[in-house]
Amino acid sequence: MSMMYKRILAALLAAAALASFTSCGFIVVNDVSSRHRAGEAETGGEDGEGGAVPEATGFVKYRSREDAKALSESYVAALPERDYEGAVFFVTTPDRSFLSPEDTETVLSRLALQRNEEIAERFNVTLLTSEEDPATMLDEMRQAAEAGTFYTDLLLIPFYRIGEFRAADLLMNMRSAPFFSMDQPYFNAESSQMTSGGYATYAVAGAASISPDDFAALYMNKTVLKDAGEDPFALFRRVEDGTWTWDVLLAELEAVRTNTGAATLSASSSLSERFPDLVFKAMGNNFILTADRREPLVGFSVNSAKKTMELLASLYQDERGGLDDPQNAAAVFASGGSAFFVEYLTAMESLTTAEADWSVLPLPKGSEASEGYKTLVSNETGAFAIPKGHTNPEIPAVILSGLNAASYGYMNDSYVEYHMMNVMRDNDSVNMLDLILDTASFDFAIAFGNAYPAIAEATYKRVRAAAPTNTLGQGFTEKRSEANRIMRENFDLNY
Repeated sequence: MSMMYKRILAALLAAAALASFTSCGFIVVNDVSSRHRAGEAETGGEDGEGGAVPEATGFVKYRSREDAKALSESYVAALPERDYEGAVFFVTTPDRSFLSPEDTETVLSRLALQRNEEIAERFNVTLLTSEEDPATMLDEMRQAAEAGTFYTDLLLIPFYRIGEFRAADLLMNMRSAPFFSMDQPYFNAESSQMTSGGYATYAVAGAASISPDDFAALYMNKTVLKDAGEDPFALFRRVEDGTWTWDVLLAELEAVRTNTGAATLSASSSLSERFPDLVFKAMGNNFILTADRREPLVGFSVNSAKKTMELLASLYQDERGGLDDPQNAAAVFASGGSAFFVEYLTAMESLTTAEADWSVLPLPKGSEASEGYKTLVSNETGAFAIPKGHTNPEIPAVILSGLNAASYGYMNDSYVEYHMMNVMRDNDSVNMLDLILDTASFDFAIAFGNAYPAIAEATYKRVRAAAPTNTLGQGFTEKRSEANRIMRENFDLNY
């Protein structure tokens, strides 16, 4: 931890102690003591029926750009007409909380259960979801494959574990599934691209598996920026017109250093290890280049990643930054002591009573010419896969399409609207939240690096190790060659 950041933290702790002695405490900007936790549904009496969420003063109600529910219904209607005569359809996953929750406490869980009922009725199936940890799933699938017995109809696997199932030869090529198209908007195109190699695609993520909780964001303290002589609302406009870049953020950090005593940028303990990964992808890089009918290759060089590594080193070496102290980052930001804070969207709930006047922004992009903003989602984000050897792959293909089509758009809209009414502090942040949920990004290295360590060593592990000191080139050529060799051997174009 830098000496300057330590001083900032010490000052904040001293202020907190003084407040406790005087019984005054910090100012509560947004008192939510009478509200539900973020994402919880209002209940209206003993029957548990949802009631209206009260509107917060000063907000213009968020409106989606289209009738998202009607759009999702149109995609479901376009699927094949099938009656599976009450068949039981099994889904196995380590975490059912987003796909098939066991309660209706939150807005999203209530909508997910409603969606599942609609799909079950539409195709006349009984949906059953079981939870198993990934290691148990892997062992039981191996045993079932050896015995030639049924295990499950559909898998929902953490993205970073896909390679282990593929290495065990347990996953079907999704592109061979009948009546199935990964080109539909309710599937994330990059997720299928980044689980492809050779002639096969092994998994796909979509609207039914990518949770809002999987996204990181850049939290901004508007008060600190105003004290620095900057206009925080101009950053919202930059996001909207496509000029929100890392260079702009660096200029904001310089203004904070020059004109205030606040800390500049920190990241939470929950994602501090992945911070270099997030910056790397947001800058427009790919750890691995791959696609269907293509051999994967390491997707960057020391030269092509030069600007990204210089950026990372400058952020880590900032004496007023807190990237080396993730344990205290949340407390410093919440108490108003830092300008920017990188954390998952789940932190919004904890910030409702924060002293900091906060807003959210997407992670910046590499340049104004870059196509769009990218958020490398959590490694735990689920991706759907069909077990190899399924006797009737049409059924999982159709149900998988139905679950994602029926989730498309309106579930995220409901999440945004709930947070607008109960959590967010300004309309601009509401629009930013809506935009962030459209930035999901994936990478082959995350999917397969766990199973093929050489891939991880040449990509995200090398970038993480080099980030604080800008030393990417040390051993990179050898690691890249080994990773490419492993990928040629395991994802070739030979039948």
